[in-house]
Amino acid sequence: MPVEGSRRQDEVRNARERMLEQGLLRASVLESLVASEIEQSWRRSISNRVDPGAEPLVLGEIDPDSAILRAAGRVLDQWQNNLTQSRLALLLADENGRIMSRRIVDAEDARILDQANAIEGFDFSEQALGTNGLGTPIEARDVVFVRGSEHFNDNLARLACAGAPIKHPVTGRMVGSLAFASHIDVSSPLMVAMARQAGQQIAEALENMADSRDLELARVYRRFRAGRRSVLVMSSDTVMTDLPSLAHLDAEAHAVLWEKLRAHRWGDDVLRLELPTLGTEALVRRLGRDEHDAIFALEFVTPGAAEPMPTDLGTPPRGGSIPVVGGTSDGLIATRRSTESPYERVRRQLTAVAGPDGFIHLVGEPGVGKRFQATTWLRERTGRDPAVFTRPDLSENSSFWDAAGEVLREGRGVVVDADDVGNESRTRLADFARGRCSGAANGPLVILTERGGSQDGSAPMSVRVPSLAELRDELPSVIREVAAARFPGTPPPRFSPVALRCLLAWRWPGNVAELVRLLASLPPAQEGGFVQAKDLPPSMCDTTRSTMGRYEQAEREAIIGALRDAEGNKSRAAEILGIGRTTLYRKMRTLKIDDEQLSTFGP
Repeated sequence: MPVEGSRRQDEVRNARERMLEQGLLRASVLESLVASEIEQSWRRSISNRVDPGAEPLVLGEIDPDSAILRAAGRVLDQWQNNLTQSRLALLLADENGRIMSRRIVDAEDARILDQANAIEGFDFSEQALGTNGLGTPIEARDVVFVRGSEHFNDNLARLACAGAPIKHPVTGRMVGSLAFASHIDVSSPLMVAMARQAGQQIAEALENMADSRDLELARVYRRFRAGRRSVLVMSSDTVMTDLPSLAHLDAEAHAVLWEKLRAHRWGDDVLRLELPTLGTEALVRRLGRDEHDAIFALEFVTPGAAEPMPTDLGTPPRGGSIPVVGGTSDGLIATRRSTESPYERVRRQLTAVAGPDGFIHLVGEPGVGKRFQATTWLRERTGRDPAVFTRPDLSENSSFWDAAGEVLREGRGVVVDADDVGNESRTRLADFARGRCSGAANGPLVILTERGGSQDGSAPMSVRVPSLAELRDELPSVIREVAAARFPGTPPPRFSPVALRCLLAWRWPGNVAELVRLLASLPPAQEGGFVQAKDLPPSMCDTTRSTMGRYEQAEREAIIGALRDAEGNKSRAAEILGIGRTTLYRKMRTLKIDDEQLSTFGP
């Protein structure tokens, strides 16, 4: 190193050491000595208590199939080929600053980088090593040139690194960084332009890999974001929003709202959606070719405001009005959990109709949990377990009336669980209850549970238990309540977004009884873990086949078969199918084949 360069490096090192000794408030650095982005990085490093002598740690194994490696592979190959006569090395890091790939041209450079632990898998984030060419561009979100002692870590003082951040072109999220590294003696300012160009090339590769739906989602979001209101744009598996809108949606609410908007009969392009528990409303517009491929754009507005959607997104329906969709009239309810669960509402209704007649008619479809709700409510009312009788007891056993009378005298309730007892038996049961029950507060009662929702004059006090299909928008809270009641002491299951969408789309022909069987069959929950789609019955998750044509179904089955044969290795599966890996990823997105779902389909 020339004497002048060596003197400058000493000055830089001394300035950094003074900042460490004097503290951030007292220390200052000459503007002519280091660039402002270097000084700012030093200050961040000191604030994070980074040790200048620390060695980087290994963050774990590298996923060779990660998106950034797939996008950067060809770019790195091209640059490595073009650098054969140089002393430059290429380093690629993920969003955490972990080195994902290293390309070396000269063996001497490999030894220098090895001594600095600049190797795949090591953590080069700014929080770990301080100012460096991989971690600092991620923090500064801009190209950075770090030379010699400008590195916060002493082990990197022999290197010069020009690093560029890599931002995802669709989401704008930071996904990694790329750096050109060399010995400080052979460094050049041209490395900055090279890093910027290579970073842009990787971002373009990421855009080419992106699903067209994601690109459309980003375009819609950018168009909405230009307005003054909080906005949220979502597809079946992606949400783009600004910070104020985060209060309106979480993963569970997204799945519920998506399913309801998807199934809504869209006669108009724009509707007003009431979200009463949030104290707000949303103007919703549907975009996309069909219900499974749609994008929904929500603008949150003050209740009662009559503002139209932006003109570039279309105009309101003829007449200038926007249809209002209420919480229950169209099934599009608030996306946050209500303070009262649906079964708490049923029990509240039972309390409301309980009167001196002593008889309640509880109706609902098979499997909705009529007997369970009746026994639970009577236990809460009397403090004792009720007696449960069935239709044969009522029609064939003459001792039923004596046995039921004895139960009522003991202060316990009576549940007659039957599909259809007929008008004569129903009338006799109501008369029996009227004569045996005192009607006192919290006293015993007789509850008849029957299929259906019809009633006649002999059963004036009627309550209906809704089916799971009717409670689809409240399914997450239903699952929690059913799990707590049927499996006490066991934490309720938490479902991944894909698994929850499967449950919301399911028809639930067996109602709550089917849900109880499902919950009993789930594997033990890992701490903090989710129930995945692969843990559900295959029929629950294969909801896409019915919406596809014959050719799409055949292609989808062929891809799933190839992935199974390749044991999940997508490169190998692409070879089996005779297509490129990028084409395979695109087809998987188009045909809605998720990694999580692969094991749920039959061979």
